[in-house]
Amino acid sequence: RKREFSFFASIQAFLHLLVGWPGYLLLGATGGPDRGMTNHYYPNPLTEPPRPNKELFPGNWKEKVYQSDIGIATVVGSLLTWGACRGFGEVMALYGGPYLVINAWLVLYTWLQHTDTDVPHFNDDDHTFVRGALHTIDRPYDKLDPWGAIDFLHHKIGSTHVAHHYDSGIPHYKAQVATDAIKENFPEIYLYDPTPIPQALWRVCKGCVAVEKRGDKYVWKNNGVEDLL
Repeated sequence: RKREFSFFASIQAFLHLLVGWPGYLLLGATGGPDRGMTNHYYPNPLTEPPRPNKELFPGNWKEKVYQSDIGIATVVGSLLTWGACRGFGEVMALYGGPYLVINAWLVLYTWLQHTDTDVPHFNDDDHTFVRGALHTIDRPYDKLDPWGAIDFLHHKIGSTHVAHHYDSGIPHYKAQVATDAIKENFPEIYLYDPTPIPQALWRVCKGCVAVEKRGDKYVWKNNGVEDLL
């Protein structure tokens, strides 16, 4: 059973870290059903949204999407020209490879900021801004390297993320001060997980798959397999 868990966790990691971001941009994967199937390069829903007032690109945002498409088309054209002149192996080595790393890194940050085996999900009736903010998680990205360079270069977006949900207007250079204030004033509800990032990712890959309703919230369904997480 442990081998089956590990196999499925590997699939989870692959789908999220390599396929997830392009899937979200092209099809709205993991974006929820309210907006229908969406595409970030075409502003109208690809399918009829159950809640039209939740349209992803309302009003004058549609024009902004088309303006953005011009820039994207320019980049794609430049990459094709580069590949035709210098070979697509060079393009993949100098652009494609780094793009995949950045893709995986951003998804990793976002996934672990909002997900863990003991963090519940709420339905429309029970979710509030405050509840959502209180169920985000800070993690020890400052421990990923001995110099703290990763945390410094990314403005501590993973180790001070909870503060961002309290007030998204807090500038990055005040995020640590805000985090310290949250820790001091709300120690019983502030979420911080000291688990090293690789182990935390592997736990989420294994244990955050299906939910079941318990009381007024949905929790990850891991009954009987807690020792495998």
